[in-house]
Amino acid sequence: MHKLTRSQSQAQTRARLIEAAQQLFMRDGFAATSIDAIAEAAGYSKGAVYSNFGSKEDVFLAALHEGGRANLAGLLEGLGHTRSADEVIEVMAGWADRQAGAGNWTLTILEHARLVQDDAASLRQQERILREAWQRLGSWMVERFPQLGEDAELVGALLFELAYAPALSTVKAPTPGAMVRLVLGRLLAQP
Repeated sequence: MHKLTRSQSQAQTRARLIEAAQQLFMRDGFAATSIDAIAEAAGYSKGAVYSNFGSKEDVFLAALHEGGRANLAGLLEGLGHTRSADEVIEVMAGWADRQAGAGNWTLTILEHARLVQDDAASLRQQERILREAWQRLGSWMVERFPQLGEDAELVGALLFELAYAPALSTVKAPTPGAMVRLVLGRLLAQP
């Protein structure tokens, strides 16, 4: 069996901590998730968490960033296989519906923003993570559909906010997918 190098072992530990943190933050929220719980869920000591992250906020931001990047990569891959506006709408609607049922990330993001100070570096980092995702999705959309305009971040933010709307995590209808179908159907039907 191949022995991991020190850097490989550190990367593996960090990845396991992030994965455990994602699950706990999604299930329990920001305030209720502790460093001890993250360490225990990942199978490490509290010291392992602090050797990889400076604070609970740092773990949260890494979990948000990595989870968001993986989720968006999957969405963009699916969109890359589409051939028509109708197929894009259906991929986006399915994605939006899955996000509504994927846990409490939206509420955890809002909770984090509420609990940290207005000028906290972690709040600014959270905003950068969200804006990066909006920009990536929006760029794909406006490149494929120029009629959406040039503001890629605005397009991405609209789609993300429809998919992750907090109220829609507890209300059965309308679904996020239905809202995406309505909005994109109308926007993409324009000449």
